[in-house]
Amino acid sequence: MAGTTLQALAEALRDDIEAAYASSGAGIAGGQPLRSAFATFGRAAAADDISLEDTMSASIDTLQAFLERHGGYGSDPGTVMAAGIALAAAASEHAAGEHRPDGSEPKELRLPSQIARLTALHRINRAATANLQLSEMLHTVVDTVAETTASDACAVFLYDDATHLLALRAAVGLSPSAVGAITLRLGTGITGRAAEAGTIIAAPDSQLHEDFHAHPGIGDEIYASQVSVPMLVQGQDRLVGVLNILSIARREFDLDELEFLRTVAGELAISIENARRYSSTDERLRRKLDELATLQRVSRTVASTLNLAEVLRLITEQAVELVQAEAAAIFRRTHTPSAQLEEPPHPIIEHRVGQVREVVDPVRRDRVVSDVLRTGTARSEELAYLDGSCVVFCLPLRSARETLGALCLRLRAGTQISEDTLALIQAFSDSAAIAIENAELYEDAMQSVEVQSALVQEMHHRVRNNLQTVAALLSLQLRSAEDAPWATELREAISRIQAIATVHDLLSDEERLGGTTVDIIARHVAEDAHSTLIPPHLTVEFEIEPTELTVPSKQATILSLAINELISNAISHGFRDRTRGAIRFRASRNRSVASIEVFNDGHRVPDGFVPAQSTGLGMRIVQRLVTSDLRGDFSIRSTNEGTVARISFPLVNEPSATTPI
Repeated sequence: MAGTTLQALAEALRDDIEAAYASSGAGIAGGQPLRSAFATFGRAAAADDISLEDTMSASIDTLQAFLERHGGYGSDPGTVMAAGIALAAAASEHAAGEHRPDGSEPKELRLPSQIARLTALHRINRAATANLQLSEMLHTVVDTVAETTASDACAVFLYDDATHLLALRAAVGLSPSAVGAITLRLGTGITGRAAEAGTIIAAPDSQLHEDFHAHPGIGDEIYASQVSVPMLVQGQDRLVGVLNILSIARREFDLDELEFLRTVAGELAISIENARRYSSTDERLRRKLDELATLQRVSRTVASTLNLAEVLRLITEQAVELVQAEAAAIFRRTHTPSAQLEEPPHPIIEHRVGQVREVVDPVRRDRVVSDVLRTGTARSEELAYLDGSCVVFCLPLRSARETLGALCLRLRAGTQISEDTLALIQAFSDSAAIAIENAELYEDAMQSVEVQSALVQEMHHRVRNNLQTVAALLSLQLRSAEDAPWATELREAISRIQAIATVHDLLSDEERLGGTTVDIIARHVAEDAHSTLIPPHLTVEFEIEPTELTVPSKQATILSLAINELISNAISHGFRDRTRGAIRFRASRNRSVASIEVFNDGHRVPDGFVPAQSTGLGMRIVQRLVTSDLRGDFSIRSTNEGTVARISFPLVNEPSATTPI
C-alpha cells in the first residue's frame, strides 16, 4: 500500500506543479510555486509514514520530468536554485511532519541522520553544479563525497560509449598518476561488474570478493572495504560511470546508506551529463571527426602489411603522429622460457622511433613496462633522463588471448592525455594488437607451410623410389623371360608403374608441389615408353605441343596413367605390323574444363567403337580413370589421317602447398 500511496502523492504533486505554472505564467526560475507544491508533498508523505529516501527519490523523479518537459533543465543558475529550494522544502516539511505528538521516533530514520544526509546531498549538488568544466568538477566532487561519506578514498570512473571502457577520471586517496591512465573493461573487477550489472556492489571485505581484481599502480590495495555505485541516467538506465567509495577499516553500509549513495550517484550522473553536453561544442565535434578519420587512416596503414618488423615500425610511427608524442617504443617480452630464468625476463625494445634519450634509471623504466605487460593496464610515469624529466605513458597491446607487448609514448613537455586522446589511443592499440597477432600468425603459417612442403617433397621422393624399385625388379624378371606368354602384360605393368613414378618424380620438385603442366607429364611418359613399350623394330615420333595447362597432383597421377594407356594402345594396335608411326599430343582449356587429344597415324578403330565395351584392358582402364576418377568424358574416333582419343575433365581447385591457408 505504501507504493500505491507514494505514486498517488507523486501524481498529485505533478498536477499541482503543472497547474501552478500554467495559471501564474511564471518562469521555471520563479521558485515559489515549486516550493509550495513540494512542501505540501513532503508533509503528506510524512503523514503517510513514507520514508525520507522514498520521498526524495519521488521528488527528484517528478522534478526532473517537469524540467525536461518545460525546457528548464540545464546549467541555468536560476533553475538550479529553484530546484534546490523545492527539494529542500520537501525534505524540511517531511522532517517536521515526522515529529509525533506522543514523542515516538520515525519508522525509518532519526531526524539528525536525515538532516545530515540532506545537508551532504546539498553540498554534493552544489559542488557538482558549481563548475561545468568536467575535469575540475569531478575533482571537486570526489573530495566532497569522500568528506560527506566519511570515507578514506573516492574515485569516479567514466564510461566511454565508443571504446566500451571505464576510465579513471578523478580520485582522492589513490595514486595521482593513475588518474587518466587506468582503464577497465565492463565486467572486470568490482567496479566493472557494478557497471555491467547496473547495480550497487557493497564489499565490506573487498579483497575477498569474488569479483575483486587487483590494479597495480592505482593504490587501492590498502583499502579493506569498497562500494561501487553505477551512475545511471534516470529513466533511461544509461550508464555514465561508476562512483567508488573506499575505506581502510572494514565498513558495512546499511540499506539506508546504500540508498543515499544511489541518490548521490544519480545526481552526479545528471551533473556529468550536463558538463559533457556543455563541452560538446562544434569545435570539439569537428576535432572528434578529425581524430576518427586519423584513427581510421593509421589503423589501415598498420594493417597494410603482414611483415612483423614492418608492423612494429608502423605502429610506433603512427602512434607518435596520433598523440603528437616526442618518441615511442614497443616493448615485448623475451622468448626465453621462464623455467630457464631465475628472475622474470626484462622487456626488450623491438622498435622505437623519435629522439633517443638516455634514462637515468633503466630498472625503474623496465619495472613500469613489466607491470603493464603483467597486469594488462595502462600506466603513466614521470621518468628522469640525463637531460631532464619527462612523462611516459605506457599502455598494453592486448589481443583476445594475451598481452602481446606494451606501447610506450614519451610525451612532450606540458602535454597531457585527455579523455578523448585516451579513448583514441586505446582504440588504436586494439587495432595495433590485432595487426601484430595477424603478422605473428602469418609467420607461423609460413613456417608450417615450409615444414609441410618439405614433408610432401619427401613423400613424393620416397614413393618414386619405391615405384622405381618395383619397376626395376619387374624389368629384371622380364629380361630373363622376354619370350614368355606373359611378357607383354608384364611390360605394360612396368610401363604403368613408371608412369606413376614419373609423376611423383615431377611433384618432388619444390616448384611443382601444387601441380605440373600437362605437356611435361606427356613428355616424361613418352620417354618411359621408349624404354619399355616400343619394340626395337618400331620407330615412333612424338610431337608434344607446349601448353600452360596445369593440373594438381591428384589429377596429374591419374592423367599420366591414362596417357600411358593411350600410347600403349597406339603401339600395340595402331602400329601393329609397321616400322614407323607418329603420335601427336595437344592440350587446351575452356574456362574450368581441360581437353586433351592424343592422335596416332596408325590403324583406325572400327566405326561405332565404344571404349567401355572394348575387350582390351587398356581401353577399359582409360574409360574408368577418366569417368570415375577425373569425372570427365572419354571418346575415341577415326579420321582420314588416323585415330584421335579425346579426354575432357573439370579442373580441381587444389590449394597450393606453398600458399598459406
